[in-house]
Amino acid sequence: MHSKNLWYVTLIVLLIALTTGLTQAQDDATIQLSGGPGDPQSIDPQQGINMRDWYLLNLLFPGLVSLDEESNQLEPGFVSSWEVSEDGLTTTFHLLEGIPWVRYNAETGEVEQVMDDMGNPRIVTAHDVVYGFRRALHPETGTFSAFMLAPLVAGGEAFNAGESDGSDLGVQAIDDFTFSVTAPISVGYALPLYSLMSARPSPAWAIEEFGNRWIEPENIQTFGPYALKDWVHEDSMTFVRNPHWPGSDGYAQARAAEIVFRFLDQGVSLREYEAGNLDTVSVPTDQIPRLKADPELSQELTLSPGACSFVLGFHTNKAPFDNVHIRRAFSYAIDRELFVDTVLQGAGIPARWITPPSIYLAPTPETDPDVGIAYDPMKADEELAAGLDSLGLASVDELPPITVYFRDSENENTRAQFFQVIWEDELGIRVELAPQDVTTYWSRAIEDAGPIHFAGWCPDYNDANNFLRDQYLSGGQYNYGKYASAAFDDLVNAAQAESDADTRRELYRQAENQIVVDDAAIVPISWGVVPTLTKLNLTRTFVPSSLQAFWKWEKTSE
Repeated sequence: MHSKNLWYVTLIVLLIALTTGLTQAQDDATIQLSGGPGDPQSIDPQQGINMRDWYLLNLLFPGLVSLDEESNQLEPGFVSSWEVSEDGLTTTFHLLEGIPWVRYNAETGEVEQVMDDMGNPRIVTAHDVVYGFRRALHPETGTFSAFMLAPLVAGGEAFNAGESDGSDLGVQAIDDFTFSVTAPISVGYALPLYSLMSARPSPAWAIEEFGNRWIEPENIQTFGPYALKDWVHEDSMTFVRNPHWPGSDGYAQARAAEIVFRFLDQGVSLREYEAGNLDTVSVPTDQIPRLKADPELSQELTLSPGACSFVLGFHTNKAPFDNVHIRRAFSYAIDRELFVDTVLQGAGIPARWITPPSIYLAPTPETDPDVGIAYDPMKADEELAAGLDSLGLASVDELPPITVYFRDSENENTRAQFFQVIWEDELGIRVELAPQDVTTYWSRAIEDAGPIHFAGWCPDYNDANNFLRDQYLSGGQYNYGKYASAAFDDLVNAAQAESDADTRRELYRQAENQIVVDDAAIVPISWGVVPTLTKLNLTRTFVPSSLQAFWKWEKTSE
């Protein structure tokens, strides 16, 4: 062989070897993340409550469909296709065939297929989907998001209310790999709603055998891109790649071998990141100026658009916030732009209403200047005076004590202190701050929310209905402040049933004004921008909601 040709061949072989070595390093990588303080509420699909529960669950239990983080288009989850009936009521899904249920075997260190009593692999079927839907809607399960799912399943509301045995529930396994769901009404957001976390397939046999402990690592059975390897309660969870997951458009095969979520608050997480012990971390907003000024960390800082809203909630049945004028005074007194500039360090957008403009059918600042509420100290004084007068009080000193409840973290403490100063400066009212651990906070919010409480929402699906009707309909599961308004209910119920997009948009505009101005039950503060630090050797996605596509993340050598 000519020496020149030999040199080329040697170079090509060397490059192939190097590339192969790099790929192997990527395949073997472990990604270290912060999962926030304390254990998740639950990783049972029908028991998860908040967005953190849901992004952990999403690794284990794919949905029927998924929302692409870049195109915002719906993609197949564990299905190959679907079709909707001509009347828009019935959606039929064709499942991917041959997806096995799996578990991590700690003795062998392998993810293995789950076998049935006959020694055959258990495969995800339409019957598992039916079981997930029925379990989510069964009143004894107590699924938090059942109120969202029930109205779009025929017979769902009666079954969820305990008024029927569910024999007429509109879910059906046509055959092992064909599932259909029928709604009583046709709405444009049905498809993503049928992929709520609570509507995921669940392993009936494991739940029946292990009860509430079926989600522990030694018992849990899943089928998604990752399997649960380990859970050290209050410390960490480790997910390991599932080699039996075939991949789909919405849920690719996992790239990293393992993902470890450590349960740390933001301050500790940032210190761990800077020490090289975490690969990416959300950043406390008061740290943004320092990070921007750092020549190295500034290269790792990303301010990505979010799709979440941050609001304050009033308990509308607790004094003094059972008075609409007092509620309006507290809302008008807040300078949202100052909050974004100083507290969020620019990592947010001042909000005049609840639903972020990026959400389908939400108002936008450009087209809807007359919607919502904003800082107005004169109106704050007028409303405070009207409130005191209607309560028969001579001064703010006669108001009952007011406490603000929030989760104990650096970010939320900073926010709470801002509001405390604003209300004292603008209204002469001193509020007390009550930071709580995350478990206590959510228990209080669910059972008996405080007079003022931090709230917010990240989308379960891309529609204004999710931010308004799903949260604040009278008697709703997430309506922690017990807001009840026939006018608001009429608007969001009409919008849900309306097929014309322009009419729906106008109804949501009116609903926003009803809840944040006329009733002032909620104080919109900001729409999210997410400040994140990411090591340069981690390739990742940035999703507006918290449902990150972790299976796409890839870590290369330093």
